[in-house]
Amino acid sequence: MNPASQQDWEAAALRLFEDEYVFVATGPRRHADWRTDVLAVMSRATSDPRGWETLDEDKERSTEYPERDASFPFTVSTESRLGEILHEVGPGPAAQLLVALTDEWFQVKNIRDFPKRREVLLADARTLLARYTPGYTCYTTAGNAAGDRTPEFFDKVTGGFQATDYLSDLGLVVVSSEEVGVFWRFNTY
Repeated sequence: MNPASQQDWEAAALRLFEDEYVFVATGPRRHADWRTDVLAVMSRATSDPRGWETLDEDKERSTEYPERDASFPFTVSTESRLGEILHEVGPGPAAQLLVALTDEWFQVKNIRDFPKRREVLLADARTLLARYTPGYTCYTTAGNAAGDRTPEFFDKVTGGFQATDYLSDLGLVVVSSEEVGVFWRFNTY
């Protein structure tokens, strides 16, 4: 897979997530323990090393709620806790999960016209992952990934290990030698 261009990556991110309550951000990989870099992205302590689009509605609303710290809505604050809630998955399941994140309950059966749009949605998800090539690894909080690196997320995504105080949330972390990508969906109901 060829690396994604900025234009292709940003267009794919917007097509998948523009009208959703998500956090889509990438930060530099600076530490041997990549979890430190993921926490820096989640706390907004770093910015995209390429200057590419970030989807982060809470950052834009931070002046409305000064009592919230920079990590809002994330509550995970240590590398060890992050390691406890994340489970490695392969690139195929990671692409499926990005598609599932477009639904507030993480179920593709709820996505409008999913059978017709399946391949287009997967192509956008693969474009997002292509940014991190070559040699990236993926981790998710999805419960059915615990003990299974190849879950079929189009069949079912089980509730994950929460990283916020919301009713539910689900995340995917992509780690390369240069960058970490954080893709998170929140359900506030």
